[in-house]
Amino acid sequence: MADDELLDVFDERGWHAGIKRRDEVHRDGDWHLAFHLWVVRADGVLLQRRTMTKDSWPGCLDATAAGHLLAGEAVRDGLREAEEELGVAYAFEDLTPFGVHRVDEQANRELQHVFGVRDERPLEAWTDFDRVEVDGLVLVDHDGFATLTGARGAPNGDGPVPMRMWDGERTAEGVVARDELVPAPYLGDLAPLLRRLGGHDLAQH
Repeated sequence: MADDELLDVFDERGWHAGIKRRDEVHRDGDWHLAFHLWVVRADGVLLQRRTMTKDSWPGCLDATAAGHLLAGEAVRDGLREAEEELGVAYAFEDLTPFGVHRVDEQANRELQHVFGVRDERPLEAWTDFDRVEVDGLVLVDHDGFATLTGARGAPNGDGPVPMRMWDGERTAEGVVARDELVPAPYLGDLAPLLRRLGGHDLAQH
């Protein structure tokens, strides 16, 4: 996302306070809006691997699609991130909302609107993701995702956990660790929600 893109900014009460460039928003610590989408399957959670050219968290794992809401956009408009980053389109009505979460850091004060969607397409069917933004897609099973997010009762301790990665041309197996995941305040509560959305049998765990 370019530094000259315009974002709505808000005061501590959540009231609209104006419009600023993205670089100014982060410089001044203004509250702004973000959209996070997590794609889930029966066998796990799909994450994106950010490219090494990203100005924040290069090379790290992140929500399947995520980004700022631009000035004038409604929350539902955040779905453009899925189209831009992943090359897929979802209906807003098909998303499951997981709440709005506050990140209150000196250089980043966000209200993160978090959603999930179930999509059972094979890993190798994701052929249209943006290679400039996304290095590849990583699939971890539900137990592994619980470990990565530090969920209570995670079965694998601190990890690392097995994964499968798709770079648009080939798949590879490996492991990922908790410190590779971009932090967010809601992650510890997310694993059971995505497990349920994926239809995974909670009674087994």
